[in-house]
Amino acid sequence: MVHVLPTGGPDVVAVERGSRYGLIVSKSVGDAVTRHAVARRLRVAAAGAEVSASDDPDRSELVVIRALPGAADRSSTELTDELTSALRKAHRRLADDAVGAR
Repeated sequence: MVHVLPTGGPDVVAVERGSRYGLIVSKSVGDAVTRHAVARRLRVAAAGAEVSASDDPDRSELVVIRALPGAADRSSTELTDELTSALRKAHRRLADDAVGAR
């Protein structure tokens, strides 16, 4: 599950270019060892997904990634693919919301 908040608005803390990621990996994912392994794989996935999901390299945003229980059974490649897909979907939602707000 991914949530994206573009920065640059008056009520958002300024962030340098690029994305800042926050991870939520709850106990529902597994024990501490499993949660830390999932978090490590998600950090690597976020680094790979950032490049492919955003068309604008100057985009600044805050991204929250919440690991669901099934993340413990996913490979690094699967996590990267799913995260890339979720980021694209979140960016489309933001673009649709911006068009609808006009």
